[in-house]
Amino acid sequence: MATTWLPAEGQLLEQAELLQSICKCADHSKPELRHAAILLEAAVDSWVVRLEARDCAGLRREQDDLELEIYGSAQDPSLQIGWLQQQNQPLLWLGRHPVWMDPNTGLRRERPAAGMDLETMARRLRSLLIQG
Repeated sequence: MATTWLPAEGQLLEQAELLQSICKCADHSKPELRHAAILLEAAVDSWVVRLEARDCAGLRREQDDLELEIYGSAQDPSLQIGWLQQQNQPLLWLGRHPVWMDPNTGLRRERPAAGMDLETMARRLRSLLIQG
């Protein structure tokens, strides 16, 4: 069985470091925003994180909040990212390559106008997870 990128239960420092890394990836990909990562679920093989966005003045930007799910092995993690307030926008699934999906049907869609920032963030994060 492949090793996991997830910190084991009780390893709070490693969890905090991973959440900080997620925020840094999001901040670098969308420099006009600052992100806070909130762990919503932690299972044996997956994490669900809400990324709350603020502008550089500290004002909340709920329309830019994201939900991120990370799952899979350390050698081949997968990520799924979607906007919380924009339910009709496609979701990004990133494994070895990006795939945009309709959130209701799961059918493949074209990348939305704001999608490049999410792809950049996902690639950075996936690379960080693989490096360990």
